[in-house]
Amino acid sequence: MELKRISGQQKRTLLEFYNPKKWPSQWRKMPEMMCELIKSLKLIDHKPVWAFTSHAELLFTNKDDYQYWQVLVKIIEIDDKQHYKITVAQDNPWHHLTGFTDNHNEAVELVISGLSVSVTGKNRNIFLDSN
Repeated sequence: MELKRISGQQKRTLLEFYNPKKWPSQWRKMPEMMCELIKSLKLIDHKPVWAFTSHAELLFTNKDDYQYWQVLVKIIEIDDKQHYKITVAQDNPWHHLTGFTDNHNEAVELVISGLSVSVTGKNRNIFLDSN
């Protein structure tokens, strides 16, 4: 899968953005996990997808526009272990679907599945929709 950076973020690649050496030591696990996910996604046979970052979050969309996201990936801690939190944009009444895994291969599957079932064109707010 080709991960194309949205126009406003083309100065750095996703792997450059998530370079663990560029993050504070207490946060290093998060960028390491994101890099694993990105590398694995690039090996998948899938149509190209636009990608962008918002703070530590990684978002995917079918448009060159940061206001429209389909799948949001965040690293969270559950029981002292880091997990991928995959959120998929949906219509009401569900608003979004969320899955959790600590395995990057399962995270790839959740992202791909999320892209296939997500609802687009909602002009969603990342911070309000993904809680």
